[in-house]
Amino acid sequence: MQFAKDLLLVREKEGVLHVPIIRSGDLSYESSVRCYTQSHSAQVMEDFEERKNTDQSRITFLKGEKVKNCTVYIHDDSMFEPEEQFRVYLGHPRGNHWSGARVGKNNMATITISNDEDAPTIEFEEAAYQVREPPGPDAIAILNIKVIRRGDQNRTSKIRCSTRDGSAQSGVDYYPKSRVLKFSPGVDHIFFKVEILSNEDREWHESFSLVLGPDDPVEAVLGDVTTATVTILDQEAAGSLILPAPPIVVTLADYDHVEEASKEGVKKSPSPGYPLVCVTPCDPHFPRFAIMKERCSDAGINQTSVQFSWEVAAPTDGNGARSPFETITDNTPFTSVNHMVLDSIYFSRRFHVRCVAKAVDKVGHVGTPLRSNIVTIGTDSAICHTPVVAGTARGFQAQSFIATLKYLDVKHKEHPNRIHISVQIPHQDGMLPLISTMPLHNLHFLLSESIYRHQHVCSNLVTTHDLRGISEAGFLDDMVHDSAALGPGYDRPFQFDPSVREPKTIQLYKHLNLKSCVWTFDAYYDMTELIDVCGGSVTADFQVRDSAQSFLTVHVPLYVSYIYVTAPRGWASLEHHTEMEFSFFYDTVLWRTGIQTDSVLSARLQIIRIYIREDGRLVIEFKTHAKFRGQFVMEHHTLPDVKSFILTPDHLGGIEFDLQLLWSAQTFDSPYQLWRATSSYNRKDYSGEYTIYLIPCTVQPTQPWADPGEKPLACTAHAPERFLIPIAFQQTNRPVPVVYSLNTEFQLCNNEKVFLMDPNTSDMSLAEMDYKGAFSKGQILYGRVLWNPEQNLNSAYKLQLEKVYLCTGKDGYVPFFDPTGTIYNEGPQYGCIQPNKHLKHMQIPADRSQPEVTDKYFHDVPFEAHFASELPDFHVVSSMPGVDGFTLKVDALYKVEAGHQWYLQVIYIIGPDTMSGPRVQRSLTAPMKRNRRDLVDPSGWLSLDDSLIYDNEGDQVKNGTNMKSLSLDMQEPMVAASLSQTGASIGSALAAIMLLLLVFLVACFITRKCQKQRKKQPTEDFLEEYPLNTKVDVSKRNPDRVEKNVNRQYCTVRNVNILSETEGAYMFKGAKVKKLNLEVRVHNNLQDGTEV
Repeated sequence: MQFAKDLLLVREKEGVLHVPIIRSGDLSYESSVRCYTQSHSAQVMEDFEERKNTDQSRITFLKGEKVKNCTVYIHDDSMFEPEEQFRVYLGHPRGNHWSGARVGKNNMATITISNDEDAPTIEFEEAAYQVREPPGPDAIAILNIKVIRRGDQNRTSKIRCSTRDGSAQSGVDYYPKSRVLKFSPGVDHIFFKVEILSNEDREWHESFSLVLGPDDPVEAVLGDVTTATVTILDQEAAGSLILPAPPIVVTLADYDHVEEASKEGVKKSPSPGYPLVCVTPCDPHFPRFAIMKERCSDAGINQTSVQFSWEVAAPTDGNGARSPFETITDNTPFTSVNHMVLDSIYFSRRFHVRCVAKAVDKVGHVGTPLRSNIVTIGTDSAICHTPVVAGTARGFQAQSFIATLKYLDVKHKEHPNRIHISVQIPHQDGMLPLISTMPLHNLHFLLSESIYRHQHVCSNLVTTHDLRGISEAGFLDDMVHDSAALGPGYDRPFQFDPSVREPKTIQLYKHLNLKSCVWTFDAYYDMTELIDVCGGSVTADFQVRDSAQSFLTVHVPLYVSYIYVTAPRGWASLEHHTEMEFSFFYDTVLWRTGIQTDSVLSARLQIIRIYIREDGRLVIEFKTHAKFRGQFVMEHHTLPDVKSFILTPDHLGGIEFDLQLLWSAQTFDSPYQLWRATSSYNRKDYSGEYTIYLIPCTVQPTQPWADPGEKPLACTAHAPERFLIPIAFQQTNRPVPVVYSLNTEFQLCNNEKVFLMDPNTSDMSLAEMDYKGAFSKGQILYGRVLWNPEQNLNSAYKLQLEKVYLCTGKDGYVPFFDPTGTIYNEGPQYGCIQPNKHLKHMQIPADRSQPEVTDKYFHDVPFEAHFASELPDFHVVSSMPGVDGFTLKVDALYKVEAGHQWYLQVIYIIGPDTMSGPRVQRSLTAPMKRNRRDLVDPSGWLSLDDSLIYDNEGDQVKNGTNMKSLSLDMQEPMVAASLSQTGASIGSALAAIMLLLLVFLVACFITRKCQKQRKKQPTEDFLEEYPLNTKVDVSKRNPDRVEKNVNRQYCTVRNVNILSETEGAYMFKGAKVKKLNLEVRVHNNLQDGTEV
């Protein structure tokens, strides 16, 4: 371990020194060494912080580290001192290797502290001064020259200051002077006064010098400015005015930060897409304006009277040669070349630009021109990028413009019965777009001479002010722009500042968004202007027979030129041409000027939000936009006993709404107001036509807005205004398929392993087997239907899938299965089975009995749907007792735009294990009481019978159906995932209980029938059993007469009481009777696919 250098220099003002220590040899071990200081001419605590020769000063190298710094802190004071030294040593090495560690050859480094910045330095504050010749023959002007001292001010310094003749002579133009300036301790400046004399014989400016020296200063050194030039400005000399300092050119975005942008060494180049500004010493934004302000005032220079001109040079060529500067002379309708701001259309990337400023006196004489610094336009600071690469030669490339046309009818507020022409042009830095319906020729004269522009009436070359008496429309509007209200793209520094930029320039650039880099020009012409003024032509104009309408076709040409500057001056263009065509029917009556009418108490009402609160109440939020002076109020003392309210439809049973005014705009001029209405109680269906009555309260046309506070609004109330609002809104429907699922489970799996599990033997619960997540593109969906294993039916019965349906609803419609129409009271609903107008897509991927009618493709993507029995790998699924399944690819579902919820519905049959099938002998179907039934007959029509709706007794083969929602990865995660697991477990438990009771019912029914046949006793009143969840006529029981249920009274079977049977029905060996509460509550607002 040793020092990298043995001699180091540090400045006192730096405050800290890092001495590098390098380690060589085996770096895989840890080692350390002490780094300590020893004073020499530099003293501890006065000049540096001591590092003691203790372990606190030890530098540790970890494994692999090669270089470490030994840090020494330097004390910085304001006293000037000669160079001082101290030393740094390395010692006491340690290492965890068996051979230890060693200190190298450079174990000592000498540190030298320099203190040049504290040396007393004397110089003039400025290198040039100007003073105006005093008026009158005997007048004397006093000029104060400031001599400053920097650095250590604790000593007494002396320096001689003298005057030297130049073109001005001592004794004639000024009094000569020479004296020693004495700087006492603590003094940092002294004024050297020079008296200027009046000389009436001279006609030109003259100057003399001030010199520090020639003797060396005492206790100080001379600075850089040891000579100052004083110019005496003659009152009568031609071109007598001159600016105190040269102007500075910066980009307009840096106008508030001129000093930072103009510092030497700043590499930031002006942007090619933003203007340049010429900052003179008399401008408040000049870096040293506090000093220059007095000099400008003494010279009589007014910033507003300064004349500007601009010079440009072409970019430096490959050999490093730069073209000479040329003065810009071409004015345009939007820009001037003699303004303090130079628009970006006059330069491009890598151009060299400078400004020339000349002061003008009160008489009008132009002063001496001063040229500014030269700025080179940047290539990497573009605002709207050009397709031309920075390193290539200049070229012209641009995207095409977009022109849109729209007819505004007489109902339009601002521009009724006019053609709206909107032109959008992509912008590039330095581009100027020209739009006209006439060809654009001779750009030089077109831009510089106004007489050439008068033929372009329909263009952005002329303003509406220029077109008075000719046309009322144009592409340049006269609106006053507030950049803060326009937002992004219009908020750059001084972009629309009228004190800096010209009004005609602002009028053009308010059409340009510098964020989106798009020009937008809008014009609103009537048909007469398009044809008579804009050069349009009518190609078809005829009256429609037996109608007040006419058909009109008008052709209008549109010429768009993209203007670019050429090096160094002149213009080049990219020209585009298109033909606009208007064809439409119009009502000839509507082309006349409308009749002005007084305002009426009307308003625009707009529904914002309709939703149901957590407590089930309906909430309607709406806003109103009054079309009168005043506001709507809830109630007012000028109209007693009247309130704003909502009248509900008659069929809603007198439901009331609580109306609240949430917010009002604090104005009387067509204010916006927000309202909320909340229903008094809950309903399932809130659909109907609602009438909203709001009280308008008007004010006088000249009455200003005043906040009323707690007092009522100062206005006059009128009869309530009536608004009709049709609303169709119901409590959210969700599928509740448990009633019709024949006590089965419908599961979706996303992998083959779970699909092949036997639910009767697996340790995994049914809820865990059911996949609740979303299916991604490329996955295979495995679906299966099974009865609950707790029923323990083993192989006595067989479940077989017959059809698989797939559907999705329109506009958020949720299909559900309610064939009786009693659950949701919306009529019979069959889910995905029956086509209806609310289903957007309905597919049948699999059909066992009619495979030829299946949908094998959806948007040319195959489903590849198969039943488990059709695939050898999945025979084990269909062979499980009470289980059957299918597979389906989900790729086709991704062909539909996002936002759709898909639903799967299956139809299956349950019957004895010997039920008919393709491999069962025909004779085996003979003992069945009924043939197999299907939901869709061979003709394709829906043939639903009661067997699907009710679990009738005596059926050996039963149809069943099940529905389930299907989540795709591209949609938002369904909220139902959180509820489905709980719902599945509850549903399966209920399904098991219902199937068990069904078996008991069948047994009871058979027993009772046998007893009837044996006894043949007279009929008595008895309790009759019905299947669960069925509607039953309730009629009066009388042994003498049979009475029809005239009032159509129904009851729904919810409990089964087998104790009403004789003891023989249930008193047999092994029978157990349990009382079961079979009440099922059906809640609304359940999530998609939840079973209860």
